[in-house]
Parts: sequence; C-alpha cells; structure tokens
Amino acid sequence: MSNTALRALSGYRRLFRARRQLFIGDNRALAESRLAIRAEFDKNRHITGPPDHIEGLLSMIDDAEDMLLHGIVRGELNTERNVVEVKIRPEHEARMDGETMTHVDAITAETGAAMMEGGKGGKMKVEITKTDGADSR
Repeated sequence: MSNTALRALSGYRRLFRARRQLFIGDNRALAESRLAIRAEFDKNRHITGPPDHIEGLLSMIDDAEDMLLHGIVRGELNTERNVVEVKIRPEHEARMDGETMTHVDAITAETGAAMMEGGKGGKMKVEITKTDGADSR
C-alpha cells in the first residue's frame, strides 16, 4: 500500500473516531455522518493527478477532523427550562471570540423547529456554559 493510501486510510479512521466523539448518543447524526464520510471517500477513491491535488485532498481530511473535534459544539434540549444547554470545552473556548460565545446556531431540524415554535410559549434560548474539561463530551 502506498504512503498516500495509508494516509487516506488513517484519515478515514480519524474522521470516524471524531464523528463518534462529537455525535455520541445521537444515532441519526452518527448514521448520516458515516454515510457522508464514506460517500466522500468513495468519490475520491480513484483520484490520480498532480501531487499537490492529492495533498489538497489529504489536507481536507485534517481540516474536517479539526472541525469535528474543535469547531462544533453540541447542546442538549432542556424542555423543562426551555433552553438549549451548550457546554463549551476548553478546546472550543480557545478558538472562539466574544461574539461566537454568545451566538450559537441550531443545526438539527428538531432543535430548530422547537426554537422557532418557542417550546413552552416563548422563544427558546441557548444557554452557554464552560466546562472544566472533565465532561465526557
């Protein structure tokens, strides 16, 4: 197996680990991310070309892994309090500015619909807290 193929396989495995870490407990997101990663790798399976094109594709794997691990935060819908609770881990906080810390967009249809409908009669809020890193997610 060539060095390029080994790097691609390693990246594939890293993306699968990153998605499992990000989407723990969310079966729909796990299934959809698995299909999306697989489809992207299948699409580029037989790519040949200039070395810089191949390097660009391999660096996209690194960028995607970084985004999954450090660029996305998950929240839990707390229907009793009518908020989406988002815990910011230290690796996320280091990459965020003041505006980002106060503005979080919902990324699921269910959360977005609940926020638009207002849950218990009012517009749902996003509550952002920091975690000490001991949290498993």
